[in-house]
Amino acid sequence: MAEAEASSEAQDISPSTHFAFEHKIFGVKGAFFKLTHDTREPALFVELGEMKGAVPVRSICQEFNIDQDSTDADLLNTVMSSLKFVKEIYPGDSIPTEILDGSASWSIEEIHKQIARGRITMQLISWMSGSEEIITNIGELEAIANDPETKEKVQTAFREIAEKLGITKDDVVEKVDDVIRELAYIEALRDHYSHIKRIGTNIDRLCSVYKRDRGMMEDLSRIKALIEPVISNFDRSFDEMDAQTCEVLTILKNYGPTIELIRKIRDDLHQRFMIWDEMIAGWKNLQPEEDPLVEKQLKVTYRFLAQNFMQGQTWRLGNV
Repeated sequence: MAEAEASSEAQDISPSTHFAFEHKIFGVKGAFFKLTHDTREPALFVELGEMKGAVPVRSICQEFNIDQDSTDADLLNTVMSSLKFVKEIYPGDSIPTEILDGSASWSIEEIHKQIARGRITMQLISWMSGSEEIITNIGELEAIANDPETKEKVQTAFREIAEKLGITKDDVVEKVDDVIRELAYIEALRDHYSHIKRIGTNIDRLCSVYKRDRGMMEDLSRIKALIEPVISNFDRSFDEMDAQTCEVLTILKNYGPTIELIRKIRDDLHQRFMIWDEMIAGWKNLQPEEDPLVEKQLKVTYRFLAQNFMQGQTWRLGNV
């Protein structure tokens, strides 16, 4: 009975929605795809007996005589695109929705939807007053959303926008809900980014803690030189996102391109944040104080930054 069910499930897997490979190499137990640690290149990781190996995806067709026009070859191309959105892919996995329809394949929390709705609600209300502005304070957004007059003002804004755009109020409501749904992922990323910024803040505070320790100050200076441009680039991305979505009427006039832009920035930030997960976990329970564990994490942090964000010569931290 179990074998019949497994066979039925296998038949339901389609290469249009799943990584339904046919070649036997992809059926090797434990085989999976991920980016290599050093070069960040998509590769197939396999275990053959006691041997472990990683075969670059770009070489698989040639190595295993797979026809370039085959379904497997097409799926390998999809693997290379998909590893921008997920860390690992196993044969039989679903193709990420970013590839299939542009939606996000990762989940968010209700609070992120509430924040996104609060921002758009603020924009609708301020649009009516003729002075739209960007609101980023969560407490302020909640206060606006809880105002008894807010719902009435929003409904009035919907009617006026519908008249200006020559569409129905229901159309406006539907488009606004779609924008809120997309912006909620930006808010989730903004929340995740706060943990990365905290690492930068910890580095700054540790400079005060170790200000009398010349060796540690040299190490901290090198770390600061690497992390500060990264933080600035992330800040710039969120600022640009906010600037592009701060005028509700403009958003709705350019609805299609705006949704595409939000998704593009979402995917870009998500991809750039993925490599920070271990670093965030490493700093999670540490306080910026003199501590051997902190000093150990600083060395890990430097190696991470040097490997992923080095723009010039690599310095060596003490005792690395």
